[in-house]
Amino acid sequence: MKIFLPIVIILIAGALGGGGGFFLKQTTSPGATDVVAIEATDVSHDKEDKKKKKKKKDKKNSHGGAADSNAAYLKFGRQFVVPVVKDGAPQVMMILEISIEIEPSLAGDIYTLEPKLRDAFLAELMRLGGAGILTKVLESPEAMANAKSALLNTAHTLLGDGAKDILILGIGVQEY
Repeated sequence: MKIFLPIVIILIAGALGGGGGFFLKQTTSPGATDVVAIEATDVSHDKEDKKKKKKKKDKKNSHGGAADSNAAYLKFGRQFVVPVVKDGAPQVMMILEISIEIEPSLAGDIYTLEPKLRDAFLAELMRLGGAGILTKVLESPEAMANAKSALLNTAHTLLGDGAKDILILGIGVQEY
């Protein structure tokens, strides 16, 4: 009986750990591409509630800019890792987190285009790295604007006018 007790405990712990991992994976899938649609909707049918909500919304958006209620964002599930090569030797490794602002009508079909977008973006980032623009994005707002413009042009080739803007949410640099 003493021999079977550790085996039973190991089997129960393994089953519980596997089940917990399965359920955790179902709720948080890190590799999945996130498409977030932002729409202004008003659920209330009462006119007074609508007026109150509108007043609250106007107070929130009183920062001078209009809220963009007609936008969707494609957030790539993985970061872009781009080696910057100069004279045949790698100089730095750039890690970028990129999102694309798109038309809401494209939000449903964007999943099918993600591999092509990743491929095109990676090729453009490699070109920018070879031209020396990518390493200057941390120092120069002009270089950042040039990189975003080049990526937006790349997105336009696949999405047409459905691509509105490129958002660079994070940049990391690893020197060799």
